[in-house]
Amino acid sequence: MYRLLIVDDEPRHRDGLANLIGKLRPEYHVYKAKNGNEALSVMADNPIDIVFSDIRMPQMDGLQLLEHLDAYEKPPILVVLSGYRQFEYAQKAISLGVCEYLLKPVDAATLKNTLEKIEREIASNHTQLQENENALIKLNQTLPIYNDHLMNQWVAGHIEGKSLSELRKLLPPIEAGTILLTEINAFRSADYIDDFQAKQFLKGQIEQTLGPAAGSVSFSLEDRRSILVTVISTRSFEICSTETQDKLRACIRQMKENGLEITIALGSQCEDIIRQAKQAFEDAKRALSYQFFLGSAIILSLDEIRPAASGKVLTKYREEEELLDAVRESDKEKTVRLITAIFEKQINEGLPLPESFKEFILRIVLHLIHQFKEVMLEDYYKDLLRRAEETLKHSPFYSMLKTSVIEMLSEMIDTILKTRNWKKEMIIKTCLQYIEEHYAEDLFLESVASKFYFNTSYFSHYFKVNTGISFSQYLLRTRLRKGKELLEETDSKIYEISKLIGFKDTKYFNRVFKKEFGVTPEEYRRITVNIFNANK
Repeated sequence: MYRLLIVDDEPRHRDGLANLIGKLRPEYHVYKAKNGNEALSVMADNPIDIVFSDIRMPQMDGLQLLEHLDAYEKPPILVVLSGYRQFEYAQKAISLGVCEYLLKPVDAATLKNTLEKIEREIASNHTQLQENENALIKLNQTLPIYNDHLMNQWVAGHIEGKSLSELRKLLPPIEAGTILLTEINAFRSADYIDDFQAKQFLKGQIEQTLGPAAGSVSFSLEDRRSILVTVISTRSFEICSTETQDKLRACIRQMKENGLEITIALGSQCEDIIRQAKQAFEDAKRALSYQFFLGSAIILSLDEIRPAASGKVLTKYREEEELLDAVRESDKEKTVRLITAIFEKQINEGLPLPESFKEFILRIVLHLIHQFKEVMLEDYYKDLLRRAEETLKHSPFYSMLKTSVIEMLSEMIDTILKTRNWKKEMIIKTCLQYIEEHYAEDLFLESVASKFYFNTSYFSHYFKVNTGISFSQYLLRTRLRKGKELLEETDSKIYEISKLIGFKDTKYFNRVFKKEFGVTPEEYRRITVNIFNANK
């Protein structure tokens, strides 16, 4: 429904036009005014979509009214009515953005065409407005993402030239500065809708804690969304002062009370942070990585960590060989003691690089798993390798890594114990089941031994001890048994059955079948058919 205003000082014309519009568009809400002043009063109280206005009126004429409407944020569609055929009126009206210039009296056909044109224009304007609003929404959504990407490229040292100039517009006036990294170690989902909301809350709190003197700006790290990067101006702000450190510790405590556990790391201070951001960022990242040893909900600084860091290459320990024996002996207590010794030696001799330490521990565990591959089922062995890679590489803290290693080796010891108790029975059952399902394929002793992680000679002996016959004899008997079933139950030709049960040569199938059962396949089928007919 549209709201239409008729402005005309002649009641007869005003009411006549209102009645005609009411017949053509009964759904319209029609207002009337006798001059420009009264029209402005009506429009002040009602959102008008369309104005039909006479040109000549007392107090404020139509052209003066149109000039007033031009100041509206969303002016209505304008139609000028006139009984005068004077060109200057039409020219002036068109310059004021009039949709139509109609001569009075207006007939029904002309009015109908005019209203249809206006409705098309309003619909078009609405569509264009909606498209503009959608484009603006998309721009507002995309721009912060682009700005964050530009910031990420900057701290990684990947932008220069024009991009660097574009970056300066996003930063406060800054020369000397540093970078602060804040990682969300954990958050209570009940307190926040999602991690984005949690990061937005954290961003506000960090910038508020630092205060305006820091001239800070924050953004999320693209490859680790849990980390907030904050660029700080240090020309008039001391990041390492006791006062600032106390404020940051208070912020950490407050965040924890609000369901967010965070750790803060400080980068090195640079005289030209715009050009030296990569160094400050890398130092902050290195400092943050040491939370692996030192724990979360603290402030980390590489200058304070360096004296405790060893920086040495990790080497093999005597305890590694003893650990292999402990697992082999299924001695969990000894296993835990040796793992603890290996972990503590690293700490006692200085903090290594966290990633190097995790790689060192992972190497030990993978070596142990591989040593016991023979006594584990294939699926379990592969799953254990996968879990070791995923869990140990991504353990966030020293204590969690140690617990994971102990639990994994304890589980492996339990599995080895169970395997020793039932492996002989289970492995032969599994092997026989495998032959039952794959007898028609090219099966060889070597391939089946490899399938079950045996060397060929041991598997040959192991198979014969547990079945009483050799692998080749068992496979042959399985194929012949399946051949008998097909001869009894199908009308397939002998050569077809021969191929179906794994024989490439039909003559060889006939020969071994007769040797085993005393008759040829053809004779066997004839005998079974006769027996079946006799029993009918």
